[in-house]
Amino acid sequence: MLGALGGAALLAAGTGACQVIEGARAGHAVSGAVDELTKWEAVTATATVDATPEQVYDYLRRADERQGREGPRATPGEARLLSDLELTVSVGDPEGDTRLRDLEEGAALDGAMTLNFGGRDVAGVKQLAGDTYVRVGGQAVVEDVYGGGEAAVARAERFERDAARLPESLGSAAAALRGDWVRVDPFAYEGYAEALAEEAGVPPATAAALAAALTDGGALLTPEALWAWTDGLESTLRSGATLDRRGEERGAERVDVTLPAGEAQRAAGPLLALLDEQSERFGLPPLAGEPADPAGPVTLELTIRNGVLTDVGFDLAQFAPGGAEGEAGSLPLNLRLNGGSALNLDPPEEPAEALSPEDLTVALLYLAEQNERRAEDEDRADVPGPMQP
Repeated sequence: MLGALGGAALLAAGTGACQVIEGARAGHAVSGAVDELTKWEAVTATATVDATPEQVYDYLRRADERQGREGPRATPGEARLLSDLELTVSVGDPEGDTRLRDLEEGAALDGAMTLNFGGRDVAGVKQLAGDTYVRVGGQAVVEDVYGGGEAAVARAERFERDAARLPESLGSAAAALRGDWVRVDPFAYEGYAEALAEEAGVPPATAAALAAALTDGGALLTPEALWAWTDGLESTLRSGATLDRRGEERGAERVDVTLPAGEAQRAAGPLLALLDEQSERFGLPPLAGEPADPAGPVTLELTIRNGVLTDVGFDLAQFAPGGAEGEAGSLPLNLRLNGGSALNLDPPEEPAEALSPEDLTVALLYLAEQNERRAEDEDRADVPGPMQP
């Protein structure tokens, strides 16, 4: 349901807003396509920016100029990161045996979210049976987000190997530091961030940003938030939307949905806000904002393949001042939909206990001491990290 049911709720627009025969046909096509998608016990939505780094940089540069932004401007490096951004959300029935369309509103849901920038996952959050699990990919953060060189990546690799050899009593901390899923206390993120800043040398702002990103993701995945989003999408798309059947392209049917910008922004708000928040946490410019003209029309592009809704496309420039005239450039966002869960919605088998800030602190102190001993060993070979003893 969610990011996916975000597109899924378009079926409401299919029956209430169409005044002509072709529009009615489009409505039936969309309704049936969503029905096929929600026959699964889970759905997955993957949001990506469908633009090259050069196109993203052009969009960001125009935004800086229009807004008269002071201070640092967008850089080509930031544009590359945004063009590689991939946010994946999977939501499903906890028991895995009830189709999403058969669940009663308010029923329990399991959800998972991961974020990457063209490589391994940088961060992930799961909400399973009331428990929260997170994963942070240290190597991916160093290499993909901050562009660390070979030496920095080698240090991150060695750190994860050392973490895997921590004492069994620190099992949860070891799992967290080597980049595995681990159960956490969602109210202790600040404590985790302090431990990373004080004992691992992580810049406090970076540690706080990572904790905030995990908090944002976890908040979106609660059953209450997921159902509220679905209800908001359905009520929004029932009013003011029109459908236009655009024919077939490469074996897929295309349908355009047009509605007021303010309504579209509210409907897609949770997803757009999450994308902006996650980007901001990693020092990147926002992708979207409040629409310049809430009453102005914006268009969503739906793709239906083999009777199933598979993609929802949307140009974020439609929200920008001057977007209608092309002054804002173009920044297409694509939401790819799939029946089933692309992310594992099962909790990790080991360790079972939740990570505590105290255990994380002890583990980091242990690793720091081990690293100091390694540095003081005169017999240690001065070779790249992966070959160090």
